[in-house]
Amino acid sequence: MSNNTIPSMEALPVELLYRIFDNLDAQTIVFSVRPVCRFLRSVVKTYDRHILDLKLISKLNFYALCRLIHPQNVISLVLLNDELTSNQIDLFISLVRLRQLTRLRSLTLLNIDELQLNVILKRINLTVLTFFSCTIRKYDDRRRKTTNELLASIIAQSSLEKIEFDIKSERMLQISWPINCTIQYLIINGSITIDNLFTILQCSPYLHTIILKESCNKIINNITVPFSPPRYFRQLRSLTMEKLDVTIDKLESFLLLTPSLVYLKLIGEKNILDGKRWEQFIEINLPHLDKFEFYFVECSSIKKTEADLELIIASFRTPFWIEHKK
Repeated sequence: MSNNTIPSMEALPVELLYRIFDNLDAQTIVFSVRPVCRFLRSVVKTYDRHILDLKLISKLNFYALCRLIHPQNVISLVLLNDELTSNQIDLFISLVRLRQLTRLRSLTLLNIDELQLNVILKRINLTVLTFFSCTIRKYDDRRRKTTNELLASIIAQSSLEKIEFDIKSERMLQISWPINCTIQYLIINGSITIDNLFTILQCSPYLHTIILKESCNKIINNITVPFSPPRYFRQLRSLTMEKLDVTIDKLESFLLLTPSLVYLKLIGEKNILDGKRWEQFIEINLPHLDKFEFYFVECSSIKKTEADLELIIASFRTPFWIEHKK
């Protein structure tokens, strides 16, 4: 007799369903998958790799997610205070048992008040974090010391690989960076001093990527060459600098400190499009550079002719650019 068994979803290994869930956002899992049947309801209940992004979410769905997803099953969390969700972080603190967030690997706190930051960081488990991002919108000097200690404790975690900060430069200066910090990837959205940047690089032997999104002019203009003794940051492989408005001489002085760069991206307002000069500098000082991206806007009272533009383009048509660095 033929086998007339009807295939059933329940015959699938639960881990296979978990892998499918890994590619879905929390709202889809809870509001679309969970109600389908009793079996999927039970699978969703035990799924322990939720990526909980609470940006741009309705208050009704916010309450439901906080109620239906157990904190221990969340590995990534994004919280945001904005015009539409002005008190979202306070609501989350009141609805969720923060001490049960024991498996968080990624934590993003956007436009957070310093008091809220202190409450969250004191209660959650920081020991398995691999990524931490923080944007402080409201400071409270009474909590300055506590905040600095909590941020320093995060940076000191051996599991941490990537950090993104958007905080005042004076607060950045006050954070204690541990020797042999394990971070590999750093994004700074606010301003930072040259001394602070040097301290971070000296304490972070594994730091291979830095993205500086705010104006880097103060950093570069405060470079003094030659150093005594010279300070090179050979661990750095990738560097992005935005909102540049410095001379090419100053920029070169800074880049001399990063001889191991493989990737370099520059965004600025001052024209430093001299292909021949860049060619000579890269060949001598950045021998490992594989990819160089630059975006510059020039505002000049002197009108550029077609011949002027052709000269700029021609400087990037040498064999160095066309054949070796294509």
